[in-house]
Amino acid sequence: MNDVWVRLYTGWVLGTSGDAMGWAIWQPGYQGHPWPHEELRPGFGYYVCESLEAGGRGIVARATVRNALALTRAESPEDAHRLVADRLFDDEFSIGLDDWLDNPYNKLKADSPWPQKITAWRISTEPVGPHILSGLGQFPRTGWLNTDKIGLEVG
Repeated sequence: MNDVWVRLYTGWVLGTSGDAMGWAIWQPGYQGHPWPHEELRPGFGYYVCESLEAGGRGIVARATVRNALALTRAESPEDAHRLVADRLFDDEFSIGLDDWLDNPYNKLKADSPWPQKITAWRISTEPVGPHILSGLGQFPRTGWLNTDKIGLEVG
């Protein structure tokens, strides 16, 4: 069996050098499933799926995790930014506090009660496709799809 992880991104943050990052903010009792909890560490590879201008969704990049922030308690949206910044930002890639707070996903989460939990990961990306494949139309609530029905060769 060839299990492949695919992450659905809607407005992911892509840096100019091919670096990007993803993150999730959870209420304390939430258990994300499916989610690559054990795998999400440096060296983990997955595919990036996003909505295409022509319609539908497609695989657009191969991502490799460079660094990760394990699921951590954050006291506020500003604290979540600080935790991510301390672990994942550097001179090549960062998101300012105002941009972090203005991110539509973070605005939605800011309205929920705090403290919350945050996990984040920094990735290197290499463009592929886009590959429009069956099975990309519906993702679990977590945004992660684990499947043996998708297999791509990346050269």
